Amino acid sequence: MRVSALPVLLAAALLAGAGCATTVEGNGSIAEGVVTGAPTSSTDPDSGGSPDPTGSSDPTGTSAAPRPTTDPDLVQQRLLCVLERASIISINSQFNKTKNRDVQIRVLRTGATTISGQLSRSGLPAGDKIRKAGQGVLDQLNKLVRAASSGGAPSTTPYNTATQRFQQACGTL
Repeated sequence: MRVSALPVLLAAALLAGAGCATTVEGNGSIAEGVVTGAPTSSTDPDSGGSPDPTGSSDPTGTSAAPRPTTDPDLVQQRLLCVLERASIISINSQFNKTKNRDVQIRVLRTGATTISGQLSRSGLPAGDKIRKAGQGVLDQLNKLVRAASSGGAPSTTPYNTATQRFQQACGTL
């Protein structure tokens, strides 16, 4: 199986849409009780602040616009989901397309190597729910490779169950 840039491009495209916030234009103020972590303007004359109706602490408008905060773990989880889903689709498609046992084993082995690399590069801790679900898929792929390489006829049901669990875990993000 040849590694393709398609899963990486697909991941980048999906993350670009999944991680971006919509820009809203207009004037107003933040509702009471909303925590933003951003500095607020002050109307206290002792603080040196000025009552700015836009809520900006920079009445000149020269400071950069605030950026939405993102959870780096969530970004890594989503990236792993996109990459591993693409790998699973590729593995399944190539496996089902060929009837040659040696080629099927090679597809599974290459797929296991690909997923192993994705998991290790994800940067997620071993206890992370997405990483654990992805590891479950890898474990089942490795079992299939070992059993088939030694002449056995392993069931793909545990692998299919692991991929379904991975999909469900990714669906919670």
